[in-house]
Amino acid sequence: MKRSLLIFSFLLLNFSNVLAQLPIDEQKKMVGQKIGALKFTDYILNVADQENFENKYKILEFWASWCKPCLKAVPHLNKLKSKFTDRKDLIFLSITHESPEKIKATLDKIKFETSVVSDQNKKIHKDLKIEFNGVMILPRTVLINSKNKVVWYGTPSQLNKKIINQFLEANEEL
Repeated sequence: MKRSLLIFSFLLLNFSNVLAQLPIDEQKKMVGQKIGALKFTDYILNVADQENFENKYKILEFWASWCKPCLKAVPHLNKLKSKFTDRKDLIFLSITHESPEKIKATLDKIKFETSVVSDQNKKIHKDLKIEFNGVMILPRTVLINSKNKVVWYGTPSQLNKKIINQFLEANEEL
């Protein structure tokens, strides 16, 4: 019985790893692709309603209130944002699929200096393959240039000042 349970657990773990890899593989295919305008369901914090993000460099951080690695990354992103305050053509967007009411307690506890927006219908999550076939990989960071072309996917811990500078200078894939 223990052996059967162990084998089942092993297979389940491996299957979940395969499922988690699918969205990442799909994300890699998105690099170099142009996307449509970013439209959010809610503009929650540090952003004007219906702000126009066209012709701006965008650092998108996908997160959720229940995702501990996402919340752990917030200070790192705040620090990166503070290094680029002179760049009016660069915006840091923290995107959740949750409602403003659901994330209120999180926003009360953790200081976000980035613009916090919601994509409750998950359109952007799906368009950028953050959610793929019902699997959502979080946290995830996406860099989109001023021409709305996807140039980089990664995690918040992979993002650093050097990558952002290359992103701003090259305006192409990294």
